[in-house]
Amino acid sequence: MTEALGTETELIPAFYRHSALPECAGNPLIEALPPLRTGEEMVPHFGRKPPFDETERLLPTTHRMLCVSRLNNYLVMMPTHAHIIEQIGLLIHSGYMHRNPTLPKFKKSLVEFYRQNMEGTIRAIESSGPSTAPSFSLFGVSGVGKSTAVERALSFYPQALSHVDHGILQLVWIKVDCPMDGSLKQLLISIIAKIDAILGTNHQQEIGRTSTIDKLILDVAKIAAQHHLGVLIVDEIQHLLDAPGIGPAKMLNFFVTFANEVKIPFAVLGTPKARKFFDTLFREARRLSDHGSTVWDRMAKGQDWDFFLKALWRYQWLQKAESLTPELSDAMYTHTQGINALVVRLFQLVQLQAIRGKTERITAKLINKVAKEKFTLLRPALDALRSGHPDRIKNFEDLLADGIIQLNEQVDLSKPAQALRLAEKRLNDERRRLTSNLLHIGQDPKCVGALVEKLFSSPQADNIASEQLEALNRKARSPSTASKLVAIFQEAQAENRDPIEALSSAGYFADFEEKMT
Repeated sequence: MTEALGTETELIPAFYRHSALPECAGNPLIEALPPLRTGEEMVPHFGRKPPFDETERLLPTTHRMLCVSRLNNYLVMMPTHAHIIEQIGLLIHSGYMHRNPTLPKFKKSLVEFYRQNMEGTIRAIESSGPSTAPSFSLFGVSGVGKSTAVERALSFYPQALSHVDHGILQLVWIKVDCPMDGSLKQLLISIIAKIDAILGTNHQQEIGRTSTIDKLILDVAKIAAQHHLGVLIVDEIQHLLDAPGIGPAKMLNFFVTFANEVKIPFAVLGTPKARKFFDTLFREARRLSDHGSTVWDRMAKGQDWDFFLKALWRYQWLQKAESLTPELSDAMYTHTQGINALVVRLFQLVQLQAIRGKTERITAKLINKVAKEKFTLLRPALDALRSGHPDRIKNFEDLLADGIIQLNEQVDLSKPAQALRLAEKRLNDERRRLTSNLLHIGQDPKCVGALVEKLFSSPQADNIASEQLEALNRKARSPSTASKLVAIFQEAQAENRDPIEALSSAGYFADFEEKMT
């Protein structure tokens, strides 16, 4: 069966390296892939570390806030990642070992499978290989890094290749999330839509949206086989548990079709709530999860925790960067319970607070304060994790996921300078308030306008804390102190001094400074 290659210029053209294994030699689907790597080989390449220079700690406030947002995609390789790397590679390579599109027997089997599928039935493709494709499942609480690790492992493989000489398109991998409403039908439609988006095909239009679930399962299997899919990753699998009208039979039919009929490997990712159900489901399907079910737990205090936190701790953009101490480590663990995503987000939020509040250092007291304010939604879930009771943990899984999403939004400063916009809004609000206060007590409008503009155009303007500006505005509301304030402005201007330095020397920020000391 020959495939249309209308998108070949948009896909990576396949080139080949000879395989030393006889069962792989001559199979273009394998010989076009990067070589299988061990977790140990990937150690220097797997992590994502942001750019960092200690001199950046001297940058203005808003610049350093944006630097903190670099940690949004932070990833350090942990021992658990090595297993994921190897599992993904083994799924893809071993899944292709008995699917060689150049062999006449396989071509004939694929054509027959396609023909019978069009008639509404399904048969296995080329039955001389193993009875089922390799597959595995990965479960863990939200935030431990399941999706991130799998996506990172997949990123070392091309997603799609164009084999011009063989007239085929190869979809190496595809990862989809179960919809929030748990609809299996919507999941199947999204798989077809994603395939169309990657390959430039129009299968979704050909199939339509009115098909039954059973018909869609066959359609997805047909399309995946036609494009030589290497592995299907289904994430957030727990959403399927609460879907009305699906039941185990239809889900089992979907996975069995992939593993036993079209021989395409798959992996499912989910929270512990889904583990018991899918372990039972896979046992009913005998060898459906032959690579096993892995539970990825949060970090316990010990070697992994110390390594993770120490690697993260160097990324401080504070003027008084602190070394990691046992007290700080304990505070971080107490409020995150070793969940990777929470550790990174709390570290970011604490830095942002230290920058905004001008303390410029991380303390256990500040960690506790930020966690109390920002982790309100997460508190019941974290209490459940501390208890160690699986039933309590399962009850708060959704709350934990929602809380992490909320935290991600709070540290997302990478959009067109959100941090800069917030800082500019703060300064503009204080500018208007200071102008209004000075005018209200009878200061000359022309003088007020010029002096306020001079103050807020100072190079140090964005380093003024909110508390300092509030103290300044309090004094601007008093005729006696306001007159002195204006006089200091005018004197600084005559001497070509920075007005903020002049105000600080004159004690106009004393209220704030006394409060801080």
